[in-house]
Amino acid sequence: MEQRNFDPLMILGVTGVFLLLLAGVMHVFPGKQPVQAATKSIPVTAPAIPIQSPDKPDSLQAILSDRDSITSMFTGLDPFFQSVRQVQTGNTLLHIAYFGDSMIEGDLVTQSLRRYLQQRFGGDGVGFVPVTTPLPGFRTTIRQSFNDHWNICSFGHTGNSGGESPGISGYAYISNPGAEVKFESGKGYGPFHQAEIIYGGKNNIILEVLTGHESKVLSLAPINAVSSFTVTPDSAFPVFELRVRSAEPGIVYGVNFENGPGVYVDNYAFRGNSGMPMTTIPVEIFAGFNATLHNELLILHFGLNVFTPGVEDYHWYEMAMRQVIRHIKQSSPGVSILMISMTDRSTLISGEYHTPSGLPEFIRLQQRVAAKEQIAFFNLYEAMGGANSMKRWVEGHPMLAGYDYTHPNGAGAAKIALLVYDFLMKGYDRYLQKSDSTSTANFSAPSI
Repeated sequence: MEQRNFDPLMILGVTGVFLLLLAGVMHVFPGKQPVQAATKSIPVTAPAIPIQSPDKPDSLQAILSDRDSITSMFTGLDPFFQSVRQVQTGNTLLHIAYFGDSMIEGDLVTQSLRRYLQQRFGGDGVGFVPVTTPLPGFRTTIRQSFNDHWNICSFGHTGNSGGESPGISGYAYISNPGAEVKFESGKGYGPFHQAEIIYGGKNNIILEVLTGHESKVLSLAPINAVSSFTVTPDSAFPVFELRVRSAEPGIVYGVNFENGPGVYVDNYAFRGNSGMPMTTIPVEIFAGFNATLHNELLILHFGLNVFTPGVEDYHWYEMAMRQVIRHIKQSSPGVSILMISMTDRSTLISGEYHTPSGLPEFIRLQQRVAAKEQIAFFNLYEAMGGANSMKRWVEGHPMLAGYDYTHPNGAGAAKIALLVYDFLMKGYDRYLQKSDSTSTANFSAPSI
């Protein structure tokens, strides 16, 4: 057999081509990367990869395609946008119920979102306010003072053995003779023009109502699971007081302060809430609040009290939150639902604050829950800058968050509100364009 001689330069050339091809293959098919430790920071925001669902994967894929970014979706918001359009054109009003934990306590986030929306669509008032607050004086958009004659039924405990259930704020207030609460107009708002008392229970409740310049006694009979009575004096009033005069216990949920058509954002902050206790709100009570307040959008902003650095398995949370959403849907047919992701947060890692390695995956889990349950989703983590954005918020100028590297301060809460507002208005503008194009198409091509 003839022996072949290979020129050394040819060997080097062939070897070089082989190495180039190998590099290309490795680029397309990278090898498995080592798993990062739970305490290692993530330098960039990990992209959200749509995860197929075993139930209706084609439907899930269609939902995930309806987004302006990889993780922000407007699914199911058209009924809300339709109601907003009616507010704009028909002198109506609607409420947005914003549920959260300590992130929104004291009307943080919601006060700015309310202001942005009312500047565009009208409305003047803080909306629904519970009878008491865990931190009197912290909220500045309304001032509250009350005595200790109220028994409190909440997510955490019941007021007595009467079988009471919390309202959608997480609280119900069981009256005793002499129970009192006083509301005063707060920063950025003028005097009250009307006050709608939201109540329930089984017993009639007798209230003395004072508006600063007049007093009257009301006997309120609960007609439904959630009933209401609107006090409308002849002139505006800076103070609104309730004093219980009935001997039998009654339930007062709170007071709704509105002034004219427009959009009202209600703050439903409950410290330590993971969102899961919302399944304890009876369907009829949830539905009653929606009908009474004209709720057209329910915002779920949770996660802070669930995510723990170093924990990898949140399958239980995914299943639990899907049940929460299904319960809310059952209670709120026709009402749009928006889930807002957890913000970024930082933990101390080797002497420096960084985003924990598991947080982006937790955000993707929240996206997956929203997609499977076919509700809207806004990736606030991504919108605020992704990984290590909380570190920049704390250490930057101006300072936007506290030194716990978790909670925004007033300026940071206003920025979060602006991000949420921009998201909603982008969706609203898309809805208007879609509606107008559909109307034009229908008009230009009438049936014959």
